[in-house]
Amino acid sequence: MARSFTLGPARIAVGTGDASFGRLRVSNGRIADILSAEGPTSVPLPAGTTISPGLIDVHTNGARDALFNREQGAAVDVAARAYAAAGATGFVATIMTAPWESMLHAAREVAEAAHERAERPVIGARCLGIHFEGPFLNNKFRRVHRHDWLLPADPQRARALVEACRGALVMVTMAPEVEGVDDCTRFFFDQGIVCSAGHTAAKYGDGMLAIALGFRSLTHAFNAMPPLDHREPSLLAAFIQERRTSVQVICDGHHVAPVMIDVLYRAVGERLVLATDYMAPAGEGYRIEGGVVRAEDGTIAGAALQVDQALRNLMSYASLPFERAIVSATAAPARLLGIDGECGTLERGKRADLTLWDRDYAVIATLVGGEPVYGSARFAGEPGESGHRFGNTAHAASF
Repeated sequence: MARSFTLGPARIAVGTGDASFGRLRVSNGRIADILSAEGPTSVPLPAGTTISPGLIDVHTNGARDALFNREQGAAVDVAARAYAAAGATGFVATIMTAPWESMLHAAREVAEAAHERAERPVIGARCLGIHFEGPFLNNKFRRVHRHDWLLPADPQRARALVEACRGALVMVTMAPEVEGVDDCTRFFFDQGIVCSAGHTAAKYGDGMLAIALGFRSLTHAFNAMPPLDHREPSLLAAFIQERRTSVQVICDGHHVAPVMIDVLYRAVGERLVLATDYMAPAGEGYRIEGGVVRAEDGTIAGAALQVDQALRNLMSYASLPFERAIVSATAAPARLLGIDGECGTLERGKRADLTLWDRDYAVIATLVGGEPVYGSARFAGEPGESGHRFGNTAHAASF
């Protein structure tokens, strides 16, 4: 139902590194205006509340105990609710390396579920598309990706990935040095699909060539790639140096040491993109050990990380105020995905994808397109509109 309301007064972190104190007006699912603190409000907020753009996770393998590879379309509904509870308004579903036909089938099921959700009333975070992590990876840096499922890249396989996703493919992680990747990169680039370098043995020169060819992102910096050696730098140095790129990082303090998160942020600034690489710890032989999710042989398989915690970690590790750290979870991922004209910052005309935070930066409510999808708050609307509550979630604060 189309409606208008005004939130606030509150601290407003707009997603550009700046913050102010005021009110936010929403009309028909979009941001209508940012107003001064003085004036009427239909949704008064507790003292100490901060409003920010909704968080976006560009790399997640699922949510709770569901995996996109395994539960496929059913995992989209699980993730939509779980991500809304973490303050996210959008996520990209990752399909990991698996038998070729299994990957295509999972992609078709996830794409269908995402399309169906887009046509229904909003009940959680949006699935923003599909990310293939594999199968065009370097065997030496494959980590948990099985070597017998890795494949040479070729345009026919690239086209099959695109077709399986029915227009939902937004990113592909590939090793730039793998046979056939050059042709696939040109094909994906022409389709507007982000090529992200990862699980790679590439050195600095290879990285610069990959960027010239069309790679615009680096998947989980420092992980599954050569180290940032001072004499033989890896492609990580190329992506740090080249300002056309985004650098994704898993900010859990385990995949990358906190001091290196600080060093990386100092180097790339607002090009840093927080990505959870969340892996469901249940089933398939996975377990949480040492703060990460590991396979049976001890290989790190992913993170036990929520996107809101990644943000709080970045604030701590890099000594950043909230209004600067939030850029790496909102505007930076939106820019990477090419949707920054619609979301990622709080600007007039953009979607009212919002997260509300308490004094300690715990999530208290999430709105997608102006619709409450998480939290417990009185939503009165403007005069003449009926009351509404921001959900009934157990851990939400009551306004």
